[in-house]
Amino acid sequence: MPSEANVQQVGHIRELFENSDVILLTDFQGLSVAEVNILRQQLREANVQYKVCKNTLINVVAQEKEIEGLADYLIGNTALAACDDPAAISKILFNFSEEHESLKIKAGILGKQVIDENGVKALQDMPSKEELIAKAIGGIGAPLYGLVNVLNNGSPMQGFVNVLNNTIGQVTSVLTQIAEQKKAAE
Repeated sequence: MPSEANVQQVGHIRELFENSDVILLTDFQGLSVAEVNILRQQLREANVQYKVCKNTLINVVAQEKEIEGLADYLIGNTALAACDDPAAISKILFNFSEEHESLKIKAGILGKQVIDENGVKALQDMPSKEELIAKAIGGIGAPLYGLVNVLNNGSPMQGFVNVLNNTIGQVTSVLTQIAEQKKAAE
């Protein structure tokens, strides 16, 4: 019969898995209480949840979620760092591990995919969630801004025709390149 504490911890781990885009597994053995508190503060400022968990309970939730390959990393002490921004979480943990050699990054989980330490390291190079949102908004807004600018300056019909002509030209160019790539592949 599982204890009430274990049942509660499984529920919390399950919640982390369901509500986070990325979960990183760390080994914190050798860190002092003060160092762990500094790490927790840095993670809290980035909206990252950091929780020490039992390996067997993490494995129970991983099996429920059909995440394969995680058991190999569930050795020794394990803390889960979970959030929605893979770049931010990996940067914080790797920067901290460079200053404090006792912190080890074991692995990560993206969706249902387990990634090793090198995969987690690659997350650092990704743009942050805020940067991706800004780029998407900029990409959407640029053509609209161009259209408004054309309509406000000079002949609106001529400007509108130029905007449409350029867009059609770009689509035609892309389709031509795709056709050439397919021909080259055959």
